[in-house]
Amino acid sequence: MNESRKDRLKNLAESEQYISGIYNYCDRWCERCTMRSKCLSFAIDPDLRMEDSPRNDLNNEKFWQGIHESFELTFELLRESAEERGFDLNFVPDPDYERRERIRERRIISDPLLKTTMAYAHAVDAWMDERKALFGETATRMDRAIEMDLPGHDPLPIAIALHEAVEMIRWYQFFLYPKITRAISGMEEGEYDRMDDVLGSARIALIAIEHSIGAW
Repeated sequence: MNESRKDRLKNLAESEQYISGIYNYCDRWCERCTMRSKCLSFAIDPDLRMEDSPRNDLNNEKFWQGIHESFELTFELLRESAEERGFDLNFVPDPDYERRERIRERRIISDPLLKTTMAYAHAVDAWMDERKALFGETATRMDRAIEMDLPGHDPLPIAIALHEAVEMIRWYQFFLYPKITRAISGMEEGEYDRMDDVLGSARIALIAIEHSIGAW
């Protein structure tokens, strides 16, 4: 374990510069975020959060190295925190508890709202796949129009708007499911002490829905 990285993370976590838990209620679109300077998650590894970073490319070795380092650091800090609080990470849960959790998880994933959310994500894939040729033709026409440079006709703003719309739809396509899952999970009986988390998760899901509707 890289001690300097671990110490840096601890120092960052103790800083009053960052808003506690802000990264739990965001859309993960760091390069567009105006609150990056207040986000501990971004401060830990800004390179990993940038869209054009090689560490966002699954085919790049740096991506997998970054994942490995993050998990290694997380497990090390988890072990230290557990020891400080007297928790035994090797503790085997009560079988009845595990059974109740499995029933609870099945109840959550069968929620009609989550089924609709996943159906939407797959519908977006189908819609985009069906229109690949149309997108290609549109791009060709726009390229030709730009080359012709006709007076009073600038297709560039339209091209940028189309790109932005597709990017927005794609970004939130699968983002909705985990956020809505988190909100529904927190609403389960006996967990109403998590209402701040429930509302925060639901709020960012609503924002993502609004942005998606606008993009469509």
